[in-house]
Amino acid sequence: MYPRFLDVEASSLNKNSYPIEIAWSDSLGNIECHLINPYAIDTWTDWDYESQQIHGLSRKTCREQGVHPKWLCDKMSDSIRPNETIYADGGSFDEYWVDTLYGAGSKLGFAQFRIVHSDSIMIDELKKTEKSAIKRFDLFEELKRKAREIVIDRHRATVDVQYLIELYRLCQNLGKTI
Repeated sequence: MYPRFLDVEASSLNKNSYPIEIAWSDSLGNIECHLINPYAIDTWTDWDYESQQIHGLSRKTCREQGVHPKWLCDKMSDSIRPNETIYADGGSFDEYWVDTLYGAGSKLGFAQFRIVHSDSIMIDELKKTEKSAIKRFDLFEELKRKAREIVIDRHRATVDVQYLIELYRLCQNLGKTI
């Protein structure tokens, strides 16, 4: 069993940005991912071509393959329980984009689950085996490098969730190897 992880790719890092791809995992490590159609929401016009170069998603691809935000909010709300904690390494950015998604696609206007930075659960795992905060930080950086060697791709929601799962596995298994 694993904690649940989430990642969001967005139109840009600007204040008018919105989510264009979101992935989340279940407690078994299975990942669900969807592109989001930005044309479904009239106010979602912000687009940064530099961001497009990073994540590789065009507005056209999102329009053609993306789902409506309302459908996606319903799907996520069916999958993620109210008050459940889900971890994301984007922290407040991912929380903002989920809020933007639910603001546009949900009757409630907000997600009923909580997003917490994934470092918190990783560090909690490392505290079980390493008491020194300095050594724990160095160890965490080393484990992040190892996880990146295993999950090479990045800046797509599915692979970023895969990376978080792998990083958690490494943190959790450290206690078993010491």
